[in-house]
Amino acid sequence: MYNAWKSAEPGILFWDTIIDESVPDCYADLGYKTVSTNPCGEIPLCTYDSCRLLTINLFSYVEHPFTEKASFNFELFKKHLPAAQRIMDDIIDVELEKVNAILAKIEVDPELDETKNDAYNLSVKIKDKAIQGRRTGIGITAEGDMLAGLGLQYGSEKANEFSIEAHKMIALETYRASVYAAKERAAFEIYYSEREKNNPFILRLKEADEKLYYDMLEYGRRNIALLTIPTTGTTSLMTQTTLGIEPVFLPVYKRSKKVNPNDKNDRIDFVDEVGDSWEEYVVFHHGFKQWMTINGFDTDKNYP
Repeated sequence: MYNAWKSAEPGILFWDTIIDESVPDCYADLGYKTVSTNPCGEIPLCTYDSCRLLTINLFSYVEHPFTEKASFNFELFKKHLPAAQRIMDDIIDVELEKVNAILAKIEVDPELDETKNDAYNLSVKIKDKAIQGRRTGIGITAEGDMLAGLGLQYGSEKANEFSIEAHKMIALETYRASVYAAKERAAFEIYYSEREKNNPFILRLKEADEKLYYDMLEYGRRNIALLTIPTTGTTSLMTQTTLGIEPVFLPVYKRSKKVNPNDKNDRIDFVDEVGDSWEEYVVFHHGFKQWMTINGFDTDKNYP
């Protein structure tokens, strides 16, 4: 735990639980046995499958954040989830177009067949996995900001209950979208409901929404798996939000930049041991800065 805090490594995966809950592992004998994760540990995968991720910014659904009027727009959230799943399914078709282009290029390349075979066979295996399973990976970011914006303390019973409600909606609506897509576009090639009948996750879907479950039995599902929780490091930087489900580690911190000591417009806060001049400046987490503004704090002040 100390090393996870210090450098984010090693992460913790409860592998037995992953395998037990994994719907693709119902098709393990057909090549969908989960053997590892992608390099960032974001999604458990079988061999030759692809890491396809789409992240939903939970904080963007908080209306009037950090105020007594704060609320979560579940109606809009529910509307966006099937659209997100549809986009993910379309991404698979884009991937297949690119793989086909790679295969076509390999075929016309002038190299000897023994030189080209490895690349060609690898691309064929990736293509087959995409066609047969059509795995997707809907995930989230900014859950820490969402809870803070709603005035819910991270880890509290009320916050946990709210998070469960939000994630339950993600699961039900994305799987519903996949069932409707199967009705319109056909199910993934190897779908067979009998294989999945004892899977714990599928049984929880049945318990939560029997109509969804029986629609899935009738029409199948477009995608072998739909959900994951990526680490969203770069994504959170782009959306200026918290990482994944965790609260912000430091709402305010200092950074420093090297300055030209001859530039009169720069402030020199310290000189290091090799003689370089540095200016320190305060960085606010964007959500915390919004909270400060709402509560009347000066965000331009250079806090010590």
